Amino acid sequence: MRPRIKLIYVLAIAFVIAAGGIMALNRMDGDIAVLEDTARETRLRQLAVDTEKSEMQKELAVKDSDSYIREKARSMYGYLMQGEILFVVENPEALYEEGEMPQVTVTEDNEG
Repeated sequence: MRPRIKLIYVLAIAFVIAAGGIMALNRMDGDIAVLEDTARETRLRQLAVDTEKSEMQKELAVKDSDSYIREKARSMYGYLMQGEILFVVENPEALYEEGEMPQVTVTEDNEG
């Protein structure tokens, strides 16, 4: 005759297996949530990189034009077109009466 397994042992083993399965599912749910957050952050970073790339391509297209290069050569290096004369006003205050001189802010362009 075969030895009989008591019902309490079978129930205990079933409980351990069920509890282990539930714990594994909860852990997987947590891992899935972490992976979804990571994927969301990655998509946001990719969108930011794509936007920056688009802006840089637009800027490159503008800076690659002849008019932009001509303007930079004039403003940064003082180049002139043939037939042009450069007038340099060393004391612009002399052009205006006191209090009339417009306020002009000079910004330095370091783009090179």
